[in-house]
Amino acid sequence: MAARSSTHLFALLIAYVIGYALWLLLGASAGAWSSQLANLLLIPPFLLATRVVWTVARLPQVTAARAWRWLGHGLLAWALGGLMYSGYELLGLSPFPSLADLGYLAALPCFAAGLMALRRERRGTLQTLSFLIDVSLATLILGALGWQIFFRATLADTAQPILALWISLAYPVLYLLLCAATVTLALWRPLDLQRRVVSLLAAGLLCFLGTDVLYFQAVARGTYVGGTWLDLGWPLAALLIAWAAYRSGEAATRPQPSWPQLPGEWWKRLLPHYAVLAAFLVYLGLQLGIPLDRPQQVLLWLIMGLFALRQLLVLTDNQRLQRQLTHRAEHDPLTGVRNRSDLEDNLQQQIDQARRWNSVVAVMFMDLDRMKEINDTFGHVVGDLLLQKLATRLSDALPADAVLFRFGGDEFVVVLPGHDAPAAARVAQTLLDAAGKAFQIGPETLHVSASLGVALAPGDATHATAAIEHADGAMYHAKQAGRGTWRFANERLNGLHMPQAQLEVQLRGALERGEFAMHFQPLIELSSGRVRSFEALMRWTSPVLGPVSPADFIAVAETREMMGGLGQWALRESIRQMCAWQAALPGVSVAVNVSATQFAHEHFVAETRAALAEYGGAPGLLTLEVTESAVLVDAAQARQKLLDLRALGVRVALDDFGTGYSSLGQLRSLPVDVLKIDRVFIQDSHTDAAFIQAMISMGHSLGLEVVAEGIEDAATVARLQALHCDLGQGFYFARPQSAGQAVAAMTLNGPPSSLQLS
Repeated sequence: MAARSSTHLFALLIAYVIGYALWLLLGASAGAWSSQLANLLLIPPFLLATRVVWTVARLPQVTAARAWRWLGHGLLAWALGGLMYSGYELLGLSPFPSLADLGYLAALPCFAAGLMALRRERRGTLQTLSFLIDVSLATLILGALGWQIFFRATLADTAQPILALWISLAYPVLYLLLCAATVTLALWRPLDLQRRVVSLLAAGLLCFLGTDVLYFQAVARGTYVGGTWLDLGWPLAALLIAWAAYRSGEAATRPQPSWPQLPGEWWKRLLPHYAVLAAFLVYLGLQLGIPLDRPQQVLLWLIMGLFALRQLLVLTDNQRLQRQLTHRAEHDPLTGVRNRSDLEDNLQQQIDQARRWNSVVAVMFMDLDRMKEINDTFGHVVGDLLLQKLATRLSDALPADAVLFRFGGDEFVVVLPGHDAPAAARVAQTLLDAAGKAFQIGPETLHVSASLGVALAPGDATHATAAIEHADGAMYHAKQAGRGTWRFANERLNGLHMPQAQLEVQLRGALERGEFAMHFQPLIELSSGRVRSFEALMRWTSPVLGPVSPADFIAVAETREMMGGLGQWALRESIRQMCAWQAALPGVSVAVNVSATQFAHEHFVAETRAALAEYGGAPGLLTLEVTESAVLVDAAQARQKLLDLRALGVRVALDDFGTGYSSLGQLRSLPVDVLKIDRVFIQDSHTDAAFIQAMISMGHSLGLEVVAEGIEDAATVARLQALHCDLGQGFYFARPQSAGQAVAAMTLNGPPSSLQLS
């Protein structure tokens, strides 16, 4: 309904303005009454335009309603001013100032407020400053014109009353305000209006300003006569403003495509130069002998200063844009690391420098192993976030002189100047460790692995392209080896550096592949030479690395949080073997090492109870060996677990005694059954016998059985026998052997002596 009403009102306004123009064309100026009639006829188009603008502002789809309401207020204020002026004229009066001036003056800030109420996109600090300077320059140019037309003549007329003087100055000041708002409309297009609406609105306001300027010039010269073509400017301005509002309402109810960016936009970029041209013309007039008063000189210097500041901002903004463009050209937009655009040039420079200085450059090619699966399962948005976090991790893990490139997709290239094969091997494993840690993406916890290839230049290649290809080929060899690993492009280097670097990779999944086995070493009663028990020891034979020392793989398993699973398997397997022995070797017991991680688990005692119940093992035949360091981490909690194990019937041995620096008071508070003296004290020939005697005596005083580890000769056996040590263990008696070999030795030889087992 409101849209139809605005259409009817706008059609009536068009008809009225056309009729008014025809009336002027037919000689409306003839007759003394024509001036009064012409002034009265100026009021209806402003009232009609007010109705059109306000009707459009009430449409629910219009987003710039506040701006249109202010513009409507301005049109109404001008119409009321015109009505008061016509009333004075009909009465034969012409006071100044009057109530008519109040309406005319009120219209100008209303128009400016309407323009400033329009929404505009945000700009950066430099762009905003440049825009403000452009507006200031354009306003100053018009201000210079206003000085010539209004200010100088008004200030020169000192005879007029003070109120009249202030009203006379208020007109040009408000004109400058509206001019600045109009320039803002032209230079900073609102978001709510189409380009055609902006053009119509700007044209209407400029028509209004221009008509007022021409009117004041004519009045100043005494040549103004009502009912001439000059009067057509005001109705035409009202029509253009109403037309802009009407088009805005049409666009809201029936969306139309916005105008494309026209080549004519160049005039905005040249706006500051117009000010300089104007200043130059003023300066040229000065050279021609036209005198400039003091305000004009100040205005000239102000224009020149603003223009210099504007150019400085342009240069600063250009430099900022240049840096941004350079960064965008050289960096990946997703991850922020370098892209492959200058990878080859950068790498070639590094290779050439390495050749001159007899150095080496490591080139690494990394590819994620499960990226496609993650994209298919969780979507590319999650995949992109994963790549961003991965790039951050890799950057943090790399040395300071390394450069990370995103080669494409889920592929990354790392250039490491000055890194030889051992250093490159360490960095490669560090990168795989970083990629292998869990990623938290929103509610999802994602796990990925990566494969990595390493080429060393100039040894493997003297050109950047070839070095990247060699690293890429090595990466594919790593994928074929089982993924989650890395390879050198040079096979000889793989043989030198891969076993240590691949220990963790091969350790993962080794238990599931059946690569672990339990070996058993006897504990000998030193007074009689008979076997009292067996210590169960874990052994690993990797199909890739061969037999791996426990000193190597246990340390890795502890640091990589894999020892819990391995220790639980070792406990269950040892209990199973102990129970299987009971038919042939009744009463044989087994001692099992327990890692600190395994012992700290809250369900450790329950798991031990469950394993004994599963295989039907007697708790008294099981000894659990825990280290001092594992027990002393949390002595109170450890004591409770040890009490629970004692209640279960399981024996506990304190392993590696003497290395944990436990005090006698702490030892007295721990419910343990066996004390094992570490091999470092037994094998050291410089260890005072009194020191070992003290440990043995302390154990006996607490009611503990004492075991000496690491016995490798008969002299050590004799010394320990003299010190009344209870049990001994070491290579002198027997090496760790498989369960079958241990049973065979005991069943063939009976209760063996030390010589029979050696």
